[in-house]
Amino acid sequence: MRMRSWNQVSRPAPGSYSHFGGLWEFQLKNGEQTPHHHQNSEEVIVALEGQGVVHLAGETVALQPGEVVWVPAQADHWIENADCKLLRGLSVEIGGTAEDIPGYSGGRVSERDLDSLIESIPIEIDEATSLQLIIQLFDTAGILSEQIENAIGLESDTGLAALQQIERRVMDAVVEISKNYSREDGLFPRRF
Repeated sequence: MRMRSWNQVSRPAPGSYSHFGGLWEFQLKNGEQTPHHHQNSEEVIVALEGQGVVHLAGETVALQPGEVVWVPAQADHWIENADCKLLRGLSVEIGGTAEDIPGYSGGRVSERDLDSLIESIPIEIDEATSLQLIIQLFDTAGILSEQIENAIGLESDTGLAALQQIERRVMDAVVEISKNYSREDGLFPRRF
């Protein structure tokens, strides 16, 4: 097993807010798994190569290139390469709440705000821009989720369907970002 934390080379300016908690690259050989863990922040797991599973709160979720698994805060989870030569991917830790976002004062965002973020994804994208867009996508989706919950509730079929549509769009956008991501050192060459 190989896990490596990526260095954050720039820091937010004083008074600014960042949800970014950390970024890890993982490589698991056949039969290997990450340690079981949970944390106070959410996590996004992105598969880049190979196939495996994410054990998440008692369930098993398949993981293959181009797929993203969202892990809620405090959820016990681990990643396992059960049957392929090499499983490679990224894990992004994200934290905070809507109230922590600069300029957010309980105001509303719209699906158009989400559309604008998704439309802004460049064809080729660097590390800093990738992380910034992923954070903005999750911030916007979180605010939209709160608005849905307050307006119609998440227990209703309508509220749940609206939330699932937003989640699906955000996960599709994260997959698109991972497809467009490239590094000059070739560590993660395009595979899609």
